[in-house]
Amino acid sequence: MAARFTLASGITEKLDTFSAYISTFSKRSLSLLLLLTTTISVCFLYSSQSPNLLSSTTDGFRYAHNKSHLLSPGKYDCARCEQPLDNYYYNYHKKLEPKQIWDACLDRGVVPEYYLTIVMVARNDDYAGNQFHRLQNAIDSTFTLAEKTKTLIEFLIIEWNPPAGRRRIRETYRFRRSEYLTYRIITVPRKIHETLSGEGGPNVLEYEGKNVGIRFARGEFIVSTNQDDVWSPNMHNAVVSRSFRKKMFYTQYQDSHTPYDDLPSTIVNVPSFTTDDGLLEACSHDAYESHAFTFPSPQVMDTTNFLVIAHEASDFTLAHRDTWQMTQGYRETGAKTWMDMELLLTAAWTLDIPITYTRDTLSCHQQHQTVVHPNSDVDNQGVDVGKMMTKEEIHMNEKDQWGLQNIKLWEYGLQCEVFRGGLGI
Repeated sequence: MAARFTLASGITEKLDTFSAYISTFSKRSLSLLLLLTTTISVCFLYSSQSPNLLSSTTDGFRYAHNKSHLLSPGKYDCARCEQPLDNYYYNYHKKLEPKQIWDACLDRGVVPEYYLTIVMVARNDDYAGNQFHRLQNAIDSTFTLAEKTKTLIEFLIIEWNPPAGRRRIRETYRFRRSEYLTYRIITVPRKIHETLSGEGGPNVLEYEGKNVGIRFARGEFIVSTNQDDVWSPNMHNAVVSRSFRKKMFYTQYQDSHTPYDDLPSTIVNVPSFTTDDGLLEACSHDAYESHAFTFPSPQVMDTTNFLVIAHEASDFTLAHRDTWQMTQGYRETGAKTWMDMELLLTAAWTLDIPITYTRDTLSCHQQHQTVVHPNSDVDNQGVDVGKMMTKEEIHMNEKDQWGLQNIKLWEYGLQCEVFRGGLGI
């Protein structure tokens, strides 16, 4: 009791001294202090909502980067690379339970670990014929993007419903090693797929898969793209110029995916295992001086131009991670087609998020056989774009009901593996 009384007495004396000190301030001084505190608070709140927060300093993501997010159930992937035996996280890795490692692999982090996450959905089903060389080109193009821009990039592949009896993506393709690039593969098994699609449905749910990538991405900015796309010099320049901003969606002009006698400039044929320079030469769009890439002003989208602005947006739709969360991903329940277009309509008209549309091509689509998708000949049932524009209709996922948030992923066998690439450079 004596000890407690002495402690309490000491606190009381200190409080009395502090109160006496405060009383020496004049009312004017206290008013000025309050005004200064309020001003600083308002400035911080404004800056936190600004499109330029983190984006203006360009490399804010670097301050959060560490190796703990590389925990993965996969084996260390570079046999000739120096083994991280003294690395705390890899030593600690040995003490973790499988569920803890799985959680670490999926963790998106409170703050971004990379400047850019590239999200695409793929499976080894020979989509549109000769799939192997197109996806390999996409992987190599991303490696080149990271190497040439010297920017931390995450390449996140959602392997959706892998076909039985075929090798998995990790075992099939060449993943070259770069200190700037991290690969992550999240595999959605058949059990989860059938829970969503039922029997007789499509083998791949592309936009549900992209939502999984958007949900778990670790990049400050996230670009949703396809397994057939390769990056142009414009994209390299946009990355090094740190051109992207918060509270904005970016999309680009893209020619239709139809057969051509003479290919337009945004549709390319790229040989298998071409050189890195060959990939850039194939998609050669280069509109600005280095480190000087600029986007046009945001486009006002209405019912007269949305078909142009949102055309083939599945090849390139980019936004800040927080901006993607505002849209709650691509619509899943009730959507039939045009989910990529509908997302931009929702952003522009429901949420008043500006859309920047550029004709300075950032990615090119590799030519392939025409594929007819289910419901591709019908519009989204029950969607009135006029009413969407006037906010009479809203087509969004319910909160926490997208990106497999309502499925017990561990129990249903979702897999996650993160790695740095197995071939040195």
